[in-house]
Amino acid sequence: MAMLTRAFGGSFPGFRTSLALHVGRQAVRSCRPVAGCVRYFGAHAPAQNSEKDMSLVEIDYHELRALTPGAVEKLRAAFVGKQAFGAIAVINIPEYHERLNKAFRAGIDLALLDGEGRKRAAAVNNTYPGWSGTPGSETHPLQSSFLFNTKQEIPGGKPDPYFGVNIFPSEEYRQTWVNLATPMHSAALDVLRGCDVVIEDELTRRGMKWSEAGRSLHKIGDQGPALASRFICYDSEFTREDKLLEHRGEGATECQACEASAEAAASTANKQAGHAGDGLASMR
Repeated sequence: MAMLTRAFGGSFPGFRTSLALHVGRQAVRSCRPVAGCVRYFGAHAPAQNSEKDMSLVEIDYHELRALTPGAVEKLRAAFVGKQAFGAIAVINIPEYHERLNKAFRAGIDLALLDGEGRKRAAAVNNTYPGWSGTPGSETHPLQSSFLFNTKQEIPGGKPDPYFGVNIFPSEEYRQTWVNLATPMHSAALDVLRGCDVVIEDELTRRGMKWSEAGRSLHKIGDQGPALASRFICYDSEFTREDKLLEHRGEGATECQACEASAEAAASTANKQAGHAGDGLASMR
């Protein structure tokens, strides 16, 4: 089970953007999701440096909130330069571990145990808020999932007409996820606010303008009308692995593999793959 939320992508030269919110203090040295954490992934891959150079920077939640000089330097180390990992771990978020466990438990129970709840929260299709899919019989990459707009649920939030109105199986389920998403969103905005300070300094030294030119990562993140949060239930039998080359030159075996593939395709011909039945795995 995993909840993946798209983050912000940076276009500033040498500036990689990605945020990781961790339960503990363990530093992660790869881009794979880790048990017990929720990660935001940016648009850029880490530079091909040594493992020592790519150590993930950690920043205390309260230090980040205060945006101390030390916090700014940690953000700079995380995102600027050829040695930057392109991610930062925000640690010691109050009650985060408990909220994460409770939200994941609620998501698992909805997916596997609460058929009536899935009906109450049924989405129009899997690009709209609510529950989509049937665990155990999915054919598209996002599998069964629950989607909601974080921007509607945070304090002062409102529905976005394009994204759609959030729908939950119960008020308790909604509050469980809101309790997790709110501090995550707050920490992400604090990172963006700190990144504005870093970029301001970098551009000033180059004789360029950032805030004076009306630019702000924090403003983009804060004023955006939608932020998709999706809890995904992956079916273990699902795969897009292509084993064609493994059967190269096997003659009859190759034909049998083709026949098996054709039979499998026929058995799922009536299922809609991808978002809204368009065969794609894109997110609006």
